[in-house]
Amino acid sequence: MEQLAYAPRYIVLADVLRRRIQDGEFKPGDRFPSEAELCSANGVSRGTVVRAIEKLVADGIIHRRQGVGSFVARPSLHRQSGKLQSFTQSASAKGLKSQQALIAFGRASHERARQFQCDTPAVYLERLRSIEGVPCAVHRSIIPETVASKLEALGDFGEVQRNDPDFSLYRSLEAGGFKVVEAQERISSRLAGHEDAEHLRVEETAPVMVIFRRSYDATGRLVEAVEAVYLSEYYSYDVRLVASPGAGAEPSGMHLRSPGEEQTGQ
Repeated sequence: MEQLAYAPRYIVLADVLRRRIQDGEFKPGDRFPSEAELCSANGVSRGTVVRAIEKLVADGIIHRRQGVGSFVARPSLHRQSGKLQSFTQSASAKGLKSQQALIAFGRASHERARQFQCDTPAVYLERLRSIEGVPCAVHRSIIPETVASKLEALGDFGEVQRNDPDFSLYRSLEAGGFKVVEAQERISSRLAGHEDAEHLRVEETAPVMVIFRRSYDATGRLVEAVEAVYLSEYYSYDVRLVASPGAGAEPSGMHLRSPGEEQTGQ
């Protein structure tokens, strides 16, 4: 391991590992070498390795999963409370390139539509969302047929558009006269499970954030309901809280579920 004058050994090691990541030796989402492997490869003590990894974690370069190991961090999105943005807009705001890959499309069953709190005929759209080519989310959307029928991309001849890596549902809605002006969200967490783990290229025990959003146009019409599953290390969210009007009152919109309680739409 190369040495830098006056630099602690853990700083030197952290710099070496950072450059290896920047040079593409380790890709976002890759499992990082174990502490024992790093000790052996770099001829340093475990304490030096631990401190070097801690620095990379603090810098947002490495992410740790308890009981699993360390992984190269994926590109991260940060959402601000009260700011309504699509996935594409959130990525663009950070100077990142977003992509999508179509997983499934077709008429939604009545049962599936009801799971998304939609009581009218609807279409189902499932997509894998990526940032800079790295899979980071699975979006499962329900769009009422009265809306979908006005969108070229969701019509009989829209296959090319909805398979376009740059396709944005919010842009398509706006072009069809259904600009999203309001949305309601609920956030929960769980383990990835088989299907999501396969799409996101992670283990089934990986923690994910689940965001259920219902989006409305200026007339109050529901234009989309979506279950968005994000890797938890990838997505952060700011929320502004204020004191409840009455002592002990539960804040508006907040619901604490008891173990085993069913959560609609997930």
